[in-house]
Amino acid sequence: MLRQDVPLLLLEAVLFPGSKLPLTVFEERDKQLLEDCLNGDRRLGVTLLKRPPTVDKPAEFCEIGTLARVVHAEITPENQIAVILRGEQRFRVVEIVQYEPYWIGRVEILPNRFSFISPQLTHLANRLSAMLFRYIELREIADKLALADMMLPTDLISLGYRIGALLDVPLHEKQELLEVDDINELLLRELEILNREIKRLQQSAFWHQFV
Repeated sequence: MLRQDVPLLLLEAVLFPGSKLPLTVFEERDKQLLEDCLNGDRRLGVTLLKRPPTVDKPAEFCEIGTLARVVHAEITPENQIAVILRGEQRFRVVEIVQYEPYWIGRVEILPNRFSFISPQLTHLANRLSAMLFRYIELREIADKLALADMMLPTDLISLGYRIGALLDVPLHEKQELLEVDDINELLLRELEILNREIKRLQQSAFWHQFV
């Protein structure tokens, strides 16, 4: 697999390929990372922070993350750096090759694969799309989403990642979705989550009418 060295941002967020992540950084090491990134190829790695560093222990993070590109950056009046990152490809951190002034990881790019392609898979994708619109409707967030987010992609890989990004579930559950290599398995897991979340939201709406 292709390996490369990339600066790593350890965040309390999960970024999926094809999705965008607005971010404001204020810590000096992260600002230095972004400044160097902007002066270079504007690419960096984003991975979920599991445990922040302590005096005697380094930070713990998830090995699977997403290679991202800085598509917008500006300096705020508070001298912080506000950026928008766009996810591109999944990766696995093989090793950390630099710790100061910020972390650089040697990563290998992860491919996506299909275990099978069938008419049932297309039916599953259509069902997921319909359920996602219902989920967005129940969450009452349609007016908060950009038009691009409401226009679901037609290819299955991008659809799976778009659903993962839009799901409002715990970060560990999002991370589990990001780590799935097989697209068929990813779509089936998202079907289970959407079924669960739609039922929960419907029950909440039912009882809310009596409040």
